[in-house]
Amino acid sequence: MKKLLFVMSLLLLFVVSCGGKKAADSNVIKIGVIAPLTGDVAQYGVAVKNGVQLKVDELNAAGGINGKKIELVVADSKGESQEAVNIFKKMVSQDKVNLVIGEVISSASIAVSELAQKAKVPMITASGTALDITKGKDYVFRTTFTDPFQGTAVAKYAKTKGIKKIAVLTNTSSDYSLGLAEAFKKQATQDGITIVEEKYTKDDKDFKSILTKIKGQNPEALYIPDYYNTNGLIATQANELGFKIPYLGGDGWDGIQTNFGKVAEGTIFSSQFAPDDTDPTVVKFIKDYKTKFNSNPLVFAALGYDTVTVVENAIKNSKDLSGESIRTAMAATKGLPLVTGTFQFDADRNPNKKVTFIEVKGGKLTLKEKL
Repeated sequence: MKKLLFVMSLLLLFVVSCGGKKAADSNVIKIGVIAPLTGDVAQYGVAVKNGVQLKVDELNAAGGINGKKIELVVADSKGESQEAVNIFKKMVSQDKVNLVIGEVISSASIAVSELAQKAKVPMITASGTALDITKGKDYVFRTTFTDPFQGTAVAKYAKTKGIKKIAVLTNTSSDYSLGLAEAFKKQATQDGITIVEEKYTKDDKDFKSILTKIKGQNPEALYIPDYYNTNGLIATQANELGFKIPYLGGDGWDGIQTNFGKVAEGTIFSSQFAPDDTDPTVVKFIKDYKTKFNSNPLVFAALGYDTVTVVENAIKNSKDLSGESIRTAMAATKGLPLVTGTFQFDADRNPNKKVTFIEVKGGKLTLKEKL
């Protein structure tokens, strides 16, 4: 009898413990964050993660969302698509996340988006710009604008400055570079701008040959749609060859000021965030970010922060925490006061927002204008 009572007591304790655990879990919102925290584009991934963390900490300090605390499940993709896919599968099957923020770069975001759509797990990328990330996937969103959107915007900007001939340097190994280059060339050609193009791959480090060829064609500007580390190498070598023309680019230039500020002087690139913007929302974000991380935020940090604001709004307006309910509520996002600008989603869940043009001046990123 004593043994029986002992066994029954253990069973009761087990049931109560399981019940308690379930109740605790019901008061938690699990958000997966997939980002390159190491590797060539770690600067972007860390920035997004920090922006996400800052906003989540603010929300949790204020009681969470609808009384539920947020738990982040963060994993390093190293910027590799297969690694991002493996992480997503684990987050869904083992961690049981309610939604995923990520990935950070376009190629990995495309890979994860296919799985998110099949699993019906809401996914929102803070910074993946390739058009194919969200296209045809109603469970996939983005906070940043798309490659075609910013590529077109920079071409229009060039026209307003009276530039007649532009050289384009395209990285054929990068979905990001290809997307921006294609949109830029299309719009520039429509606007009567002459385009000359040279191509390279991710393995190239010596650009002097193609830069010499470009210099011989006398362009008035050089459009380089790539990430800051490669842009820095190209700008360094172009300067060594005596280039005196302005460089143009996309938001991948953000971060250039860290190691290549001097050689990138005068560069104009499309973005959604300027460190010297006087908008109160931007000023507060920068102040809070510096306090927490003791560093200046990149646009990717601002986008990470805004992404959680979008998630917060969706969950507040969702009937429950099911993927379908969160997706429906997120699609209705409109008019939120965000660091990177107020927007609403279009039919493909891409934000319509203004473009902020940044100039590298004195080794720092400065607000040029908003269009």
